[in-house]
Amino acid sequence: MSSASASTAKSPYADEVVRGGYAKIFEGHTVFLTGGTGCLGGCLLYKLALQLPTRKIFVLVRGNSQRAIGKLRESIPNHAQAILATNKVEFVIGDMKTVNFGIEATILQQLQDQVTLVIHTAAKIKLEGPIRDALENNCLPALEMARIASRFRRLKLLIQISTSYVNSHRPDGTVLERIYQLGGKEDAEEELASILTLGTSPHAGKFSSTYTQAKHLMERLLLSRFPLLPILLLRPTIFGPALRYPYSLYGPEDSTPLNKFTRLWFSDRGATQVWHATEGYKTGANILDEIPVDLVANACLLHAAARTTGIVQIGSQLYHPITFDEIFRMGLENATPAAQREFPKIIFTEDRSTPQCFLAELIQVGTRNWLFDCGRSYWLKQVSGPLSMQVCKHEADALNLTRTHDVLGALKEKARI
Repeated sequence: MSSASASTAKSPYADEVVRGGYAKIFEGHTVFLTGGTGCLGGCLLYKLALQLPTRKIFVLVRGNSQRAIGKLRESIPNHAQAILATNKVEFVIGDMKTVNFGIEATILQQLQDQVTLVIHTAAKIKLEGPIRDALENNCLPALEMARIASRFRRLKLLIQISTSYVNSHRPDGTVLERIYQLGGKEDAEEELASILTLGTSPHAGKFSSTYTQAKHLMERLLLSRFPLLPILLLRPTIFGPALRYPYSLYGPEDSTPLNKFTRLWFSDRGATQVWHATEGYKTGANILDEIPVDLVANACLLHAAARTTGIVQIGSQLYHPITFDEIFRMGLENATPAAQREFPKIIFTEDRSTPQCFLAELIQVGTRNWLFDCGRSYWLKQVSGPLSMQVCKHEADALNLTRTHDVLGALKEKARI
């Protein structure tokens, strides 16, 4: 599968999905889901179990099923029992850092005989840390998942969750739904071997984080090692809290970076923060590319129904973009006068030799302006029903206002304590 064909290939069943046929398609699906207790994985599990007539859902978990059920009840308290009551969910005990994920032979045989769709969402999103650790958590398990899935007799599609920031080595501007090589035709296998044996990478420091670098290498290795496997690399931008399902604002703070960023910014009382303005701007007019996690789940499942392969990006081009300046403005406009006086003062500078504040160094993508092309998903806007991607600007603004009030309220309560 070449990067060119991955970018332009038409989804085989897109027309059928648009006509409302995705429910019938899922009647024939048995799904193997990883990361089912995480932010995106939990949202997918909710939709697969309660919004779609999925035949069966195998969910890979660590430890034991009771631990997984506990996590599910914590993240989706009002829906966990309903999900379990469908009797469609079967927890599979395993460990992604072992061969065959440590799955028992009899269970593995069931997967090989029954699974038609694999959705691999499990990841460890840690922006700082050694590149080797990032590979062991976010690259090698994906390769093992593909190796396992290559033996699934009824497999129609393997969806691997990646990130749009695999291309954070690129300059600002349009980023297409394709693989961008890092100069020349370097061998991904040699790069992997170098990192695993020596702990070093020839591309250290070129990406926004070792996490995004590991995902970049994962994509290249996955497509080169498994050219005949039907693979979809789904690249979301920044996860935002859910718009509608499982409930409005669903999503833990650690999985919704702009919520965490907003809290950190608001709580830096009385400070003066220096931020580098994005090239070509004097303020924070650059887009912070965020999309609600339930819309990412919808896009994932619609592409699954259409059996899309290759690379698709899912970001604010399919939603409503928000800028740095707008986030700051919402905070100021909705805080009390007393709180406003304590908010940090933001200074944007075009002089990149000037040291930035800690928060700016931590969130490097905040001062960049990549425009992620989502052209292969425009057709999703035509779909109605529970997997609809249609959102009016008023609904998006209301969500942002509610989350801002929540963050301000939590900070006020903390200050009172």
